[in-house]
Amino acid sequence: FRTRLGAQRHQALFDQSVSQARGQGLVKDRLRLKDATHVIANIAIPSTIQLVAQVRTKLLKSAQPYAPQRVSAAEQEAKRIRQVTADIKDEERLLQRIHHLRQIVAWADELQAQLGPTQAADQPNWARFEAALATAHKLLADQDDPQGKDRVRSAVDPEARRGKHGAYYDGYACDISQDPDSELLTALNVLPANGDEAADARPLLEAEQAAHGNRIEALSIDSVGFQGPLLRDLSDPTDLDLTVYVPPHSQGIQDTPYFKPADFQLSPDGSRLMCPNQVETERRSRNDKDTASIFHFKRSLCATCPLLDRCLAKLPAKRGRSVTKNDYQAEYDAARQLAQTQAYAQVRKQHAKVERKLAEIVRYHGGRRARYRGRDRVNIQFLLTGIVVNIKRIIRLLGARATVATPLSA
Repeated sequence: FRTRLGAQRHQALFDQSVSQARGQGLVKDRLRLKDATHVIANIAIPSTIQLVAQVRTKLLKSAQPYAPQRVSAAEQEAKRIRQVTADIKDEERLLQRIHHLRQIVAWADELQAQLGPTQAADQPNWARFEAALATAHKLLADQDDPQGKDRVRSAVDPEARRGKHGAYYDGYACDISQDPDSELLTALNVLPANGDEAADARPLLEAEQAAHGNRIEALSIDSVGFQGPLLRDLSDPTDLDLTVYVPPHSQGIQDTPYFKPADFQLSPDGSRLMCPNQVETERRSRNDKDTASIFHFKRSLCATCPLLDRCLAKLPAKRGRSVTKNDYQAEYDAARQLAQTQAYAQVRKQHAKVERKLAEIVRYHGGRRARYRGRDRVNIQFLLTGIVVNIKRIIRLLGARATVATPLSA
């Protein structure tokens, strides 16, 4: 059933369950609640040496129909390496296996370039070869970047990633959007464990609006969504035009007796900053995330400033005052202001509904663990789960409506 329908038709079935609920007047468009939960992949995590061996074996097996002699020679070389490195340190064993894998990938690339245009008739086998080759390339790239975070964790599920949800885990994240009025799921997506849950808000909302032609008014998201670029994107009046309810971070608003960044005036073009003593500076740099400009005042100017005791507790030895001006300060200020309203308090009370829905998926529908391997297949698992969860809820809502319409006689 999963293979015959594929991901697109399962998505269509999920959308149809929402469409039927909309036809009954159950789903409203005033607000969406968004949250995600972790999904443990259906894999065993090998050591790096084992992972290299598994990726190599998978690549050679997929290349067998197209280059049997080269595959046989590579298998013999792998056997030789295994024998001669049996008694040496793991670091050297790993290096030799990586070097051998690079050699295999080199001729596999040549094979792909030579035979690729002619393999339309052998699509399933050729697709397996290309997928195995892509995994090998990614594994080698991971070895070249030891500090990289987006690393292959398994040869049998190369799309699974390591993420953190309390503790570290390997797998995926199920991200959902929910209508708080009906408590029905309106959109669903599966991300790698290290995926950007906050950035997935737009795809979820756009997928729902494209499927049903509706217009969502507001979004409630956890503090992971307190990001300037995201807030600007979602609230853009020419685009989604959402009111975003998000718990603000406390960073940057701590109480201090000294001048705050807001006390420094930025020029209209953002190239100069004026301090409370009417002194300007053009010296600036960008922060690590490229989301803010850091302006630097000369120490000589700060040392003679009559407002120094109101600006700094102690003048640094080699520089003056530094002031950070965030590119998205207006969005942060608007979110913090909204968080002080009664509307925000009411929305955040409703946010627990999406957490309960995730708990239902995990507890009663096996949502904590992936049944399949590969992101598309895991996504199908949760689309099927979402359909079941929605149908349960629709039946309950319509049953309650029928009971009110035709009450039992005494």
